[in-house]
Amino acid sequence: MNRLLRLAGFGAAGASGVLPNLAVMWLLSDRLGVHYVAAAVAATEVAIAWNFVLLDTLVYRKRRTARRWWARLTRFAVLNNLDLAVRLPLLTLLVGSLHLDEVGANLATLVAAFALRFTLTDRFIYRPPEPA
Repeated sequence: MNRLLRLAGFGAAGASGVLPNLAVMWLLSDRLGVHYVAAAVAATEVAIAWNFVLLDTLVYRKRRTARRWWARLTRFAVLNNLDLAVRLPLLTLLVGSLHLDEVGANLATLVAAFALRFTLTDRFIYRPPEPA
């Protein structure tokens, strides 16, 4: 699968992961009264699992042989949690200073980090096999 098709697949998987992310964020923050930062963390963990399953089984299935599934999942989770560490201050700024809605601000941070997540996932988690 060429890079453009992987990018499209990554985008589709990520877009599908936005729904559970935003649903968990909404449920926790709007319905259960959880602080929006804690809700964003929980929502991200749900989306990480969702996206990993889709990416690993659909987008990168031909590159899965380089590492065992648990090693891919660990790297994917670490990358996405580091991404979260960058997104949370931005989320706090958007909500606290610009007074944006928590769910909309969360979506904005996800979109902003998309290209970096794709590049790192494509090159380091699912790197192509070494030529023989």
